[in-house]
Amino acid sequence: MSTFYLYDGRNEVGPLTIEGLKNQRLTRNTPIRQRDSNSWFPAEKITELKEVVAPRKIRRPKDIVPAMIERVTDLNQRKPKTLYGSLLCIALLLGVSIYSIGKTAEKIQPKQTVVATKIESVIHTPAPPVRIAPKKKKKPLPAKEDATIAARLRWNKLISASNSNYGIGVLGGIKDLSVTVNNRSAYPIDEAVINVTYIKASGGVWKTKLVTVYGVPAHDSKEQALPDVGRGKKVKVSLYKVISKKMKFSFTEGQKITNKQDPYFKE
Repeated sequence: MSTFYLYDGRNEVGPLTIEGLKNQRLTRNTPIRQRDSNSWFPAEKITELKEVVAPRKIRRPKDIVPAMIERVTDLNQRKPKTLYGSLLCIALLLGVSIYSIGKTAEKIQPKQTVVATKIESVIHTPAPPVRIAPKKKKKPLPAKEDATIAARLRWNKLISASNSNYGIGVLGGIKDLSVTVNNRSAYPIDEAVINVTYIKASGGVWKTKLVTVYGVPAHDSKEQALPDVGRGKKVKVSLYKVISKKMKFSFTEGQKITNKQDPYFKE
């Protein structure tokens, strides 16, 4: 039976069967990938989920249109033949009345006399035009540079880290754990460092570990397995460092921001 993973915007959830996916709140664009594949596709591209994300079209009964045509035909046959004659008489009466009213108004209205008046011309000296200096137009950024700025400012919505499902030993310990860097931007990631935190049963932190993942392609993800550990009941992951030369982007957790308009730009 095929199993799948879905990405909910923060973490990768799975593996899930088709029935398990149907119980999730799926949209047409929810990212889904098969268990043995690193390629993500929208939910509407998965054949088994088309009916879940795209409701079926309701077919209308075939006899609705013929019934309407039959009613209209029956109504036309019932129209009295004298209707058209009555309308013609009313139109003639209205035309005669309008003509009579117009003739009467011409007899009553007095003739107007036009009195010629002399118009004295006054010469005004026009004021000198005020020159307004044209505003300097800012040079637009090249399309590629503008796109990289938008990607840098939205990097935390395009790049994320997630962990897989993992096993927990009887006396504690994490096994079968892997971490994934998800890159939904149009630029490859040269280096991504993930901060992995192992949490004890009491809720305290037992251990933290930095895991580096290299070469994550654009619009793709890359997974890396971790060795089993003998302690811990829970795992949390977060991005500690991200570098993308194509995006001119560099981020490190806790770094000081020097440029508020584009804080993650790197020469």
